[in-house]
Amino acid sequence: MIKKITSRLTLALILCLISFSFAPSAEAATAIKVEIDGDVIRFDQGAVSVNGRTLVPMRTIFEELESTVQWNAKTKSITAVRGTKKIGLVIGSKTATINGQKIALDVAPQIINGRTLVPLRFISEALGAKVDWNNQTKTVSITTYDAAERYYFVNLQTLNLEVISEDRFYQEVDQPNSSKELVSDFVFNSYLDNTRDFYSQHIVRVSNGGTGLATAHDAYMDLDGTIVNGKASGEYTIELFDIKTGSHKKTYTGTFKDIKYDRNIKTTVQEMINKNHSK
Repeated sequence: MIKKITSRLTLALILCLISFSFAPSAEAATAIKVEIDGDVIRFDQGAVSVNGRTLVPMRTIFEELESTVQWNAKTKSITAVRGTKKIGLVIGSKTATINGQKIALDVAPQIINGRTLVPLRFISEALGAKVDWNNQTKTVSITTYDAAERYYFVNLQTLNLEVISEDRFYQEVDQPNSSKELVSDFVFNSYLDNTRDFYSQHIVRVSNGGTGLATAHDAYMDLDGTIVNGKASGEYTIELFDIKTGSHKKTYTGTFKDIKYDRNIKTTVQEMINKNHSK
């Protein structure tokens, strides 16, 4: 009788230990949430935690980060490409490669329930994204870009900037000034592409409207381009309006290249007209 009771207690203890061993992984799998730029990512198999590292299905995460991915069943290897970056991983190996350079992993890619899972932080950071972990909400937040918008005046005598509010910008937008240029700037930084794109609007009263319009006009200029090594290149459009009647007089379009960009683009509407549209 005692032997039977002892056997049952031993079996119960073993089952309890097995249950305890697997419970944390199962709990992590259902609790971990992954967001990219604030959007929750849905996986066909939930994220799991292995040795404190989050693993997710490879195809979904690579595609969400705009990468192409290939799986070699024979070698159990993964190859992902985005732009000039090439990432290589092998199931069970703690060594990955980025453009051929070997990188040590904290946890190896694994196959769980028939799905190939890869380390989320490594993949995201290898592609240039930023990763944050919120332990309280069990959320991995991946950020692929940042963006900033500014509003300011450019003093046309000193070229100094006077930063203003968005509300002030829209109060001034219909009142072009001849001594200061009103500007709105939007700059978009892509961590994945390592690029900076910008769009800016310039509003001013120019003294010379260019060829055939050598008098003062209200001018609205849009600049759309990319910033590389502190220099901006792209396209522009300038619209000229009659000061008294408000009627449209002329449209200029063109491209610009390698204009200095340091906090703002170092050009003005009048300078663009004089350089490109005055004979």
